[in-house]
Amino acid sequence: MHIFVGSHNPVKINSVINASSETWPEVKVEGFDVPSGIPEQPRGDAVTKKGAINRAKAVFVEGLKKYEVDHFKFAEDEVLGVGLEGGIFEDEDGQMWSTVWAVVVDKTGFMEFANGARFKVPEIVAKKIRNGEEMGPVISQIVGEVDVRKKQGMIGIATKGFVDRTEEYQGIVKLALGLWYGRGWVNNFVK
Repeated sequence: MHIFVGSHNPVKINSVINASSETWPEVKVEGFDVPSGIPEQPRGDAVTKKGAINRAKAVFVEGLKKYEVDHFKFAEDEVLGVGLEGGIFEDEDGQMWSTVWAVVVDKTGFMEFANGARFKVPEIVAKKIRNGEEMGPVISQIVGEVDVRKKQGMIGIATKGFVDRTEEYQGIVKLALGLWYGRGWVNNFVK
């Protein structure tokens, strides 16, 4: 299995490696810098999901461009693109929440989706985001650490390392990959 990830962020790449290596021990995971096509700080589930879709589709194209040369072609079930996007949304009470979307796309164009890791954003951070700042740099500024989003993430800070950003993303990636892996299962039961 070869999986292209729509980012060079080590958190996203490692979450895909960790989520896929048990099922595919020989998996090759490679990150590509592709555009999300959405604002730097995604706001709302629809926008965040769209960013993950855009990354999955774009990275799939980029990965195939790199590898499918001359007469080499991947089989349909041996190559995937994965797009991951973290964002925020506000609930009906005005509370800001963090959210993550994962999208898997295969060679047929079939996509599978997973969403989760929702937790409240502290109001001091939410205010800065509402004023146009991005979560990652805000957290880095508050804790005095460079590039928190490429390391433990806000979840790592908030949980004192109990859960880091790689683990946060890993479960969502594993769910999306698992749903892709099990695709069509209903056809075995419904005739």
